[in-house]
Amino acid sequence: MIDEPDNQHPRPDTFEANRESDDLNVRDVHGAILREKADPRDGYEPIPLWLVSLFMALVFWGGAYLAFNSGGFESTVFNPSQVSWAGGGAAAKAAPDPKVVGKRLFTANCVACHQATGLGVAGQFPPLVESEWVLTEGWHGDNHLISILLHGLQGPIQVKGATYNGAMPPWKQLKDDQIAAILTYIRSEWGNNESPITAEQVAKIREESAAQTEPYTQAQLQAIPAMEFDDAAAPTEGSAPPAPDAAATAPAPGA
Repeated sequence: MIDEPDNQHPRPDTFEANRESDDLNVRDVHGAILREKADPRDGYEPIPLWLVSLFMALVFWGGAYLAFNSGGFESTVFNPSQVSWAGGGAAAKAAPDPKVVGKRLFTANCVACHQATGLGVAGQFPPLVESEWVLTEGWHGDNHLISILLHGLQGPIQVKGATYNGAMPPWKQLKDDQIAAILTYIRSEWGNNESPITAEQVAKIREESAAQTEPYTQAQLQAIPAMEFDDAAAPTEGSAPPAPDAAATAPAPGA
């Protein structure tokens, strides 16, 4: 058996010394790399101080401009259909267009029954298009139309030759100008062409019918003389309504 030389089997302490030497070399190399500055790259230059200052000044100016020219951030100011501009560049805030307001209120409260087309639902909800109630034709007056929206309507009614027997809830919780806007909208939409209703007219009928606690019936309304309002909002008494039959004139409970 041949003996191997001892120098072919390094001792453990030799391995440890070599490893520590390698670690030192790696650290030295990495340290040298880290000490070197990175090469400059386009687009990563620091923002100049003057540019930051200019940006902050513009933000401050913009905030001040909005604070003094925002109009209180009211919706009517920023709605082109509800504002007008006049007078050499000075803003003159106009009253909202009642037809615009009326359409919004009609869509929110009335469209489920009378539909967006104003045609209603056959046999259930009467139409508003060319309706004698809306256009105040025959014995129907402006005061009747206002009274219906204020206090509601119940029982059978005749509209354009058809009979409807349902119930319309009162809307007296709405303000006078809101009721006027709804009525103005339905009297001028879908081909209807009738004069607008004003908040003053609604207030007058609200005061005169304050004792009404139940929805009207057709007979009750027919017993009230028709009243029409001209463009100057002056009421004029219409012709006396045809005398309803005895059964129709019986007042509804609570009226």
